[in-house]
Amino acid sequence: MYEFTFLTPDRGAGFVKRLKDELGLEVKVAEDPIAEEATTVSISDEIEESLLDRIEEWYEEETEAAEAEMFASGEADTDVSAGVWVQLGDGRSTFAEVEPSVVSRILSVLSADELGEFVSRIADAVENPDDTPICRRRRDED
Repeated sequence: MYEFTFLTPDRGAGFVKRLKDELGLEVKVAEDPIAEEATTVSISDEIEESLLDRIEEWYEEETEAAEAEMFASGEADTDVSAGVWVQLGDGRSTFAEVEPSVVSRILSVLSADELGEFVSRIADAVENPDDTPICRRRRDED
């Protein structure tokens, strides 16, 4: 499945309409159970590369238009912030601020769970450095 995340009040309604009406694709729309303001739009990954490129262009257009509308209407602060919570080994957590457009792009290809797993592995590597060559490390089975 290809997933596209929307962090805007319209929840990607125009994007979903284009996918259904213009391309006849089956579309799944789900609100993120953790980040209530996030909506994930999913489509099958069994599409041609050229069609995916077109869909990604639409996604960029829709996201930029929705964000511009939010700023124009005063619904958004000029200080929009985004980021990722990082859980530390000692139980503390910290918020790593990241440019909103970067978070949006990341969430267009990774699920929130996948991003969380990625960040957790980085945090673990920082807290527990290991200079063993990657080819000699034992992989934990999940």
